[in-house]
Amino acid sequence: MVKLKNNITNRELSWLEFNARVLQEASDPATPLLERLKFLGIFSNNRDEFFRVRVATLNRMKNIEALDVNIKESPAEILAQIRETVTRQEKIFNETYQEIVEALAGENIFIINEQQLTESQSEFVSAYFDNHVRALLFPIILDNLDDPTSLRDKSIYLAVELRSSTNSSKHEYAIVEVPAPPLSRFLILPEEEGRIYIMLLDDVIRHGLHHIFSIFGYDTFNAYTIKITRDAELDIDNDVHKSFLEIMSESVKQREWGSPVRFVFDETIPPEFLRKIRQKLQLSDDDKQRGGGRYHNFKDFMNFPPLKKPHLYYPAMPPLPHPDLPSNTSIFGVIRRKDVMLHYPYQSFQYIVDLLREASIDPDVRSIKMTFYRAASQSNVMNALMNAARNGKAVTVFLELQARFDEEANIYWAEQLQKTGVKILPTIPGLKVHSKLVLIRRKEDQKNVYYANISTGNFNESTARVYADESLLTANQDIATDVYKVFQLFEARYAIPKFKALVVSPFNNRDFFIG
Repeated sequence: MVKLKNNITNRELSWLEFNARVLQEASDPATPLLERLKFLGIFSNNRDEFFRVRVATLNRMKNIEALDVNIKESPAEILAQIRETVTRQEKIFNETYQEIVEALAGENIFIINEQQLTESQSEFVSAYFDNHVRALLFPIILDNLDDPTSLRDKSIYLAVELRSSTNSSKHEYAIVEVPAPPLSRFLILPEEEGRIYIMLLDDVIRHGLHHIFSIFGYDTFNAYTIKITRDAELDIDNDVHKSFLEIMSESVKQREWGSPVRFVFDETIPPEFLRKIRQKLQLSDDDKQRGGGRYHNFKDFMNFPPLKKPHLYYPAMPPLPHPDLPSNTSIFGVIRRKDVMLHYPYQSFQYIVDLLREASIDPDVRSIKMTFYRAASQSNVMNALMNAARNGKAVTVFLELQARFDEEANIYWAEQLQKTGVKILPTIPGLKVHSKLVLIRRKEDQKNVYYANISTGNFNESTARVYADESLLTANQDIATDVYKVFQLFEARYAIPKFKALVVSPFNNRDFFIG
């Protein structure tokens, strides 16, 4: 393993070891079977993001290194170690997947391909293909592929070999994107005598290729999965004439055409076909290319269809009610008397939504300030803030537009909030705001009283059901005053305030922990 001179393990290699622990959960027979599939999906999704960001950055650094610029660690050496580690983990991944598939068969759950269908199953799959899939397929003849950026990041494609059994000289190659989304990656077939059959969308398309290409005189088809991962690092334009929202919107769009950092393919693809694909995609760096199995984009297994097999899942653990927050009680009234600590996911995130909903209609509430890093796609938190603005509250939101891979969602929410009169604070150049803060100002006895929420987790209803986080609700005015100072910093950006109750990085955390 590459190490720094002071024996600190390289960050990228350390991250791969972190992801290896996710793979261990998938490999552990003690983990419920369908949860093991989800862990494979999490591992795969994590690894994709690792390549988009960390490997992409190392590739950029390697190019700088070639210019004899002084770099403490050799990017080329780290990349070599990454390849070695990824190859080792991929072997474990494939073995684990096969083990899970075999164990699922023991539970009468069968993941099958197009060559294993019975006659009735074939008819069902053909009908699904005609009714739901065919209209979403737009094949590209490989000879006509002139733009090397045509293949999108995050998607998988079938590289299809077209041949005629009556004319050996008639053959062609095509590329077909697997439309997942908008379709599910998985198709559940009708049960047969208690047996559940599931088919991947890739194989549904393989089964239906003759419906697309037979009119052109082809009757023999071989399809191989390919996938390209692109550099997702954003190149931020420093144009002073544009808002940061405009700059981020343009940068996110450019991400779709980022440089390739990884090209994976079905290792059974004929060499000549693979060579032609590489040529069309202008792929020349072999260390970015890797042969693999029949399927890719295992991240979709995070959304494996739910099955009525409760013993194959973790037991359900509904959130516990907080003893200090009974239903139909004013949350302001409770935290005015005492601080309340919430522990997600064991207690419900709904209390935060209820607090914001109460604040949005409380006639004594004057303002709400809030920070966001990642919001849910369907966010009741955002709806509560927009409702507060419609009710005349002064609502201010710091929305971190640089939240990795959530930039598009945050740009969307920034636009929606602005439409309802919410003030959006722009991102601070050179800083990324991870603080999760709420500050509510309420008029009580002719005085301003502040209520604060300080949380380790995102204000995201979806992830709060899964991630372990702490969330403090308080009316302690020393704490709330410091939260107010943090928002002053976001808005004024000049003088750094002195904090009494809070430790705020990067300003006073080192002194607190070291001094």
